[in-house]
Amino acid sequence: MTMMNIIDLGDGLSLGLVKTKKFKSNLISIYFQRQLDRQEVTRLSLLTNLLQVASNKYPSMKAISQKLDSLYGLSMNLGLTKHGEKLIASLKLLTISDKYLDQPVFEDVINFASEILLNPLVVDGQLNPDMLDLEKKNLEEEISSKINDKRTYASLRCIEHMCKDELYSIDHIGYVEDLDSIDAKDIYDTYRDLISTSRIFIMVEGDFDEDKVKDLCIRKFKFERTNVQKLVREDYKYLPTRTKYFEEDMETNQAKLVIGLRTGVDYMDYERYYSLMLANSIFGGGPHSKLFNNVREKESICYYASSNLEKTKGLMFISSGIDAENYDKAICLIRKELEDTRQGKISQLELDNAKKSLINSLKAMGDSIVSDVDFIYNQYISGSKLTVEDVVGYVEKVDIPMIIESMKDVKEDTIFFLK
Repeated sequence: MTMMNIIDLGDGLSLGLVKTKKFKSNLISIYFQRQLDRQEVTRLSLLTNLLQVASNKYPSMKAISQKLDSLYGLSMNLGLTKHGEKLIASLKLLTISDKYLDQPVFEDVINFASEILLNPLVVDGQLNPDMLDLEKKNLEEEISSKINDKRTYASLRCIEHMCKDELYSIDHIGYVEDLDSIDAKDIYDTYRDLISTSRIFIMVEGDFDEDKVKDLCIRKFKFERTNVQKLVREDYKYLPTRTKYFEEDMETNQAKLVIGLRTGVDYMDYERYYSLMLANSIFGGGPHSKLFNNVREKESICYYASSNLEKTKGLMFISSGIDAENYDKAICLIRKELEDTRQGKISQLELDNAKKSLINSLKAMGDSIVSDVDFIYNQYISGSKLTVEDVVGYVEKVDIPMIIESMKDVKEDTIFFLK
């Protein structure tokens, strides 16, 4: 069982220490959590890219690379993720534990993280102006390339239609149409806003002296704090009264069908949420599922068919690849399997296989320090203190009546068809 010692440093800044001898590495993660905002996502994408290619002390990609090599091949990642209607910018540094090195590097790694975050390359109030055009081009290519992955593109379009007037519809990577108007001063202003108003969580997992790490982090991460954002919890209670239908024509070898549903389930209602998680696994969560075995294999209607949950908003998405002429039949078959799951028409073998698959996936999170940290942080920002072992316990006790109860409010919201 991995436990975290949380220290509140005030002004929306917290430190989490996870002491374990399980791994030969230490992982330092600094998270900046804020509300999704359509007006700033593109600037934040550019900012995170620019921060990791230069700082005041290491003013080039070459200098950054040389510093990483000097710290025994320190691994660095700085990027954006979306968690419900929150945007999270995170810097992650994976380093070998000092006990396996001739010379300790942990303090140097913390110093380097502080340099990247608190001492960016700024010229006349502009953040790394010489690299901005290149990063704009790189980001434009990244955004534009999403259309090449038709499966991902269809899922994004379904979300845009389904959550049109909700923050969840915002693409956290950014928008091509915003790029031209952004200059290096805008990026610096965005940087100052990020470090001053975000809710910041510094997390260290590995084998270390807690008092020394606490003192080091407090000394090295002195963020200027003002007007820290108050984050609003997502609305998971909204349930649609009718299904919305959207179609889009595009040259593709395989049509993509995405169905978005609302579950009405509160992820803090652990018994109901983990029953829903198991229901999703039975319905479309892998090769043991009803969608895979009955729609894909038995009926041969879909090239692939699966489902997944978005817990903070109470959403479920069904994704499938089909021949366009099978549109109506595919929807009919998918709805049948969903209804069978809702009504508890589940064999003991289906229940056992789904539990085994889900529990194995949960336990595997502890095999990697990166996935372990991701699980602990996601629990933390969700307001949950459950460990992997706790979640496994909830999954193990789920029975068919609990699945029926968890599925009672699941309603179809949007169908998007790319053909």
